[in-house]
Amino acid sequence: MNYTFISIVFILSTFLFIKKYILDNSNMDTLTRPKVTLPAKLKIGYANWGECDDKIFEAVQNGLNVIIWFSVDLTSTDAKPNISRGPDYTCVAKMVKRFKDNNYQVINLLSIGGWNSPHPDTTHSAAEYFTEWVNFNQRISNPSLSFYGFDGFDWDIEGNDDFASPSNHFTLKELDLMAELSVLAKQKGYIVAMAPAESYVDVTTSEFSLSLMHNHKEWEEEVPNFTYHGRNAYAYLIAKVGIDNFDFVSVQLYEGYTHTLYRYERKKENFGLILKDLVTKLDEGYEVDFSSVDSEMGKKVIRVPKEKIVIGLANAWATKQFLFVKEEDIVSGYKELEKEQKECRGFMFWDIADEGKVHEGESFYMAKV
Repeated sequence: MNYTFISIVFILSTFLFIKKYILDNSNMDTLTRPKVTLPAKLKIGYANWGECDDKIFEAVQNGLNVIIWFSVDLTSTDAKPNISRGPDYTCVAKMVKRFKDNNYQVINLLSIGGWNSPHPDTTHSAAEYFTEWVNFNQRISNPSLSFYGFDGFDWDIEGNDDFASPSNHFTLKELDLMAELSVLAKQKGYIVAMAPAESYVDVTTSEFSLSLMHNHKEWEEEVPNFTYHGRNAYAYLIAKVGIDNFDFVSVQLYEGYTHTLYRYERKKENFGLILKDLVTKLDEGYEVDFSSVDSEMGKKVIRVPKEKIVIGLANAWATKQFLFVKEEDIVSGYKELEKEQKECRGFMFWDIADEGKVHEGESFYMAKV
């Protein structure tokens, strides 16, 4: 028997197996990254831009079980996909260790985007970005601090103050990339969320547009130049790959001059009724016509089951054009949802840095509500 030949075959086979194993970054990632499960009820807070401080730990003490760290961009660097910007990851790791040392079970997600941030660079595919995401999570992990990277990510791609910015328009390539990357991440056990502005999943209209430069009819007379609304841009993601590829959808009711603000501040409607209407329409589904960009997709019913709906609110930074809901109205509003058996998955707020800001003479902490 030719033992030399057998040895060569064995070594070659082992080499190929190891090579495949190493190339399969997602498998490597699952070996080190502990599996996490979202709590039954979500209480979510966003760190401010680059924030990593004691206020985040205080917010967890006050009840948060999900932190969304802020934020990164999907860019191209030296012709390679790159995850750029972001908070201080060593600080994040130390904070995660602090959560664990104090027996707080916290899900840590990373936001992609943010207002005034560039949209994803589409010169790279979703598969390439996912490989970079896994590699990125490995690079920033710090096992000595029990930090193995982020548990997933949250889509927060939005518009820009500058009317001329390309970020005030989506392209189908951008939306398709976001949808496909969401599928890849979900397949490998990551938590995938989205935080659309209210107008990006607008249950009051069947219109769809790639532009983020619309106004709402009820606001046209009062603020005719406020053209920073979308028309169901994020609904496209749900239509494209299905709601099963998203763990929760946080609707930003604090977008500027929203339908909710108009009903709550101008019409003085009960906040519980407003919430019930929103949750019911999302849960039962509403129709969006995508035929202007995709004739095959045509009209689709967009449904977000109440178990995946998160209500996005603002703490006391919000004034004038942004919705600020009084604590008693938030509490009574959720009780209204419970009474009508329409309770959603939870609430989130922007932002942790502004916790404790004074409203009507008292310090306001959204995490305590």
